[in-house]
Amino acid sequence: MLDERAPICFNRQVAEGFYRLRLEAPRIATQAEPGQFASLRVSDQLVPLLRIPLSFCAVDKQAGTIDLLYETRGPKSRLLSQAQPQQTLSCLGPLGRGFVPPAPGQRVVLVGGGIGLPPLLFMGARLRQQGHEEVVLLAGARSAAKHLPSGELQAAAPQVRLATDDGSLGHGGLVTELLAEELEAGSGSMVCACGPQGMMAAAAGLCRRREVSCQVSLEEYMACGFGVCVGCVVETASGEGYGRYQRICVEGPVFDALQVRWEEG
Repeated sequence: MLDERAPICFNRQVAEGFYRLRLEAPRIATQAEPGQFASLRVSDQLVPLLRIPLSFCAVDKQAGTIDLLYETRGPKSRLLSQAQPQQTLSCLGPLGRGFVPPAPGQRVVLVGGGIGLPPLLFMGARLRQQGHEEVVLLAGARSAAKHLPSGELQAAAPQVRLATDDGSLGHGGLVTELLAEELEAGSGSMVCACGPQGMMAAAAGLCRRREVSCQVSLEEYMACGFGVCVGCVVETASGEGYGRYQRICVEGPVFDALQVRWEEG
């Protein structure tokens, strides 16, 4: 874990309410892996006190840069959206445990909903850099305006399928409906999912019934980001008492979907 004062290269809007931030953080870039995240202090003022955790969506080790994708939802993200190039931000990372790579030649299906896409974009791009072309990206959003531009998505996978809740772009319906089709069409797949809790629970259920390996990147409110406060826990399917809880920021954010105790309904 490193703490760098990282200059902003750019901070631009890429979709309705979504921004892509590039930071010059060469030490973090050298170590960052798909599924890990950084924790940013968005202001040097006392308020807001806590940092904001953001998954890596791209890393260029040669250039020494990291890209973070975020949605303006609250005071910290709105303040971050106002940051300008050449400003510096305190960036702590890389944090957490990332995705387990697939077996050579294994088909990988990436399933993302909303702001759950960033770690999947990094995962897909890394696989393609390694010559792994059996990658499909399924991206869901509330509307066409909330979808990232095609150029942002195609770098992660040679095949991209879109879904929108309102039917304004691509498949009209849930992104997990596309996942069901993909699992029917191909065998021996590995699924990586990140997004709303309900979406990931549905993806985990589909994979469990078809005996397909599934990794989920969990999202939770984090105070410290490195395990001290124990505020971002998930209940697992094994263990007893407090032992059945694990910290998303340390033991995760990526878990085997079979490890997670999903809420019923």
